[in-house]
Order: sequence, then structure tokens, then C-alpha cells
Amino acid sequence: MTPAQIITPGQPQDEVLFWKNQAQKNAEKIFCLEEQLAWFKRQLFGKKSEKTVSDLNNDQLFLAGFDGVPAAEQETEKNIPAHTRRKPNRNGQDKIKLPPDFPVVTIILDLPEDQKVCRETGVPLVKIGEEVTHRLAHTPGSYFIKEIIRPKYAHPGQEEKGVQTAELPESLLPKCRADNSFLADILVKKFADHLPLYRISEILSREGIEISRKLLSQWVVRAGVALTPLYDEMLRQILTNGNIFVDETPVSVLDKNKVRTGYMWVIVGGHDSDPAYRIYGFSDRCYENLFKMIGEGIAKLTTKRDFSGLM
Repeated sequence: MTPAQIITPGQPQDEVLFWKNQAQKNAEKIFCLEEQLAWFKRQLFGKKSEKTVSDLNNDQLFLAGFDGVPAAEQETEKNIPAHTRRKPNRNGQDKIKLPPDFPVVTIILDLPEDQKVCRETGVPLVKIGEEVTHRLAHTPGSYFIKEIIRPKYAHPGQEEKGVQTAELPESLLPKCRADNSFLADILVKKFADHLPLYRISEILSREGIEISRKLLSQWVVRAGVALTPLYDEMLRQILTNGNIFVDETPVSVLDKNKVRTGYMWVIVGGHDSDPAYRIYGFSDRCYENLFKMIGEGIAKLTTKRDFSGLM
């Protein structure tokens, strides 16, 4: 028998004792890992304060009385190039780009002379600055910036009386960067000349004016809402006339996965208007909604005319 095969009387007991000690160490390590795993779960999924893992030092990640687990080798992080995220434009605040030599027409709106004096004390007001407003405007054949300068005045010794300045001229869209003349040009090109907004945007770009279709679309929608009172007045003028002309045209309307038929209609009339007023609309059903609308409009009018023959 070789020396490696010789078994001493105390050898089995030594092996049993060794494996018992090894099992005890493994149990302690498993218990330590389970405690740490439970703590990490509470940090990720449970209720916690503002304190995060990055705020703690390495000693706080281990429980007292237990040996720390050897840290695993950290993997080499790959360098990912940084990127910037584009913030969406809100409320239509798209940039308008104009050439540096774009023409500017300056208009000064000053207070009348009698308003430049304090009404209580008679002390002349002092000019303290100016309010400057820029609007993109249009005149036949060209575009320009309308610069409106409004001098500001205040009492020299009593600041609490506030600042006085001339009022801005009325605009179809208050606080809009487009002048009424420019909005009128866009509406005429879209609805009278039948140019889509992307073509209008291209036409403006050839003039050095860069405006997105999104902003043009917002201006068109807002202008349509602002012109609703004019639409109602034109309809009233038509319905109070003795002669009303109506025409409808069927159009194909895409509705989800199918195509249905809709109807574009026009009502023409007006007393002595030249040209006659024209009101356009859309209906799902031929004539039905149109006649209903005409009937409701006639019922609201305070007139003694007889419209019974219309219906």
C-alpha cells in the first residue's frame, strides 16, 4: 500500500470537522447575501426617502458582524457619444428667419399732447423709454417688417402713478407676430388662389422668409376662429335677402379605412352687396343639415319678411 493510501485512525473525524466548518461559512455567506438582496429590493421598489445608493459609503452596504462579499470585477463601460434632444416648440413659437437686409417701416404712435401732462398736478410727464413691436407685414409685391414705436411716459416724482403709452392698433390676432396685411395675404393665397400651405411656405422662402408650415397652419386656424363674427353677419345679411341661392357638390371623404360621400355647399345672397356674399360649409348629408341651418338662422332673425317659400 502506498503512503497516499494509508488511512490514519483520526482522519475521518478531521474531514467531518472540516466540512462542518465549511458548511457553516457557506451558510453565513448565504445569509449575508440574502440580507443585502432584501436591502437592495427595498431601495428599488419600496418606500424610501430622498437618500439614494450614491449617497452612502461602502461601509453602509454591509451588515455588522458579517464579512463583506468580494466585489466582482467591474466591466469596462463603453463610451457612448452624448446627444442633445430637441425641445418641442409650444404655443406656435416657431422661429421666423428673415434676411439681414429685410426692409423695415417704422411707425411712431405717440400720446396726444394733452395726455403728456399729469391731470392731478399738471406736471409734464417724462419720457422713460419706448415700447417696440415688430410684425411681419405685406404690401402688394413685397414684404417688410412693421416696427411700431410707442414712447413711454411717467410722472417724474410719483412713480406709483404708473406708465402711460399709446395703445397698439387693433389686430385680428392679438400678440401675433404677423400683421393683418400678412395674414390677409396668406388667407387669399390659400382659399382664393387654392395654394396649399407648403407651397406658400416655399414661395416665402424664395423671398428670404423662412416660416414653418406648422406656424402658418396655426395662424390660419386662429384667423378662422377670429373671423367667426364676420361669418355670422354675412349669413344674417344673406338670410334677410329676398333671394337666396344654394348649391352643393359631393366630395369623397376618407373616414378611417373607407371612403364616404360628403357635401360641400355654398349659400349666396345679400341685399345690394356687390359681389354677393358667399357662405361655404360642409355636411354629411345632402341638403338636410343645410336646410336645417337655414331654418334655424331664419327663426333667429327679427324680420317681417316671409320666407315660407324657401323651405
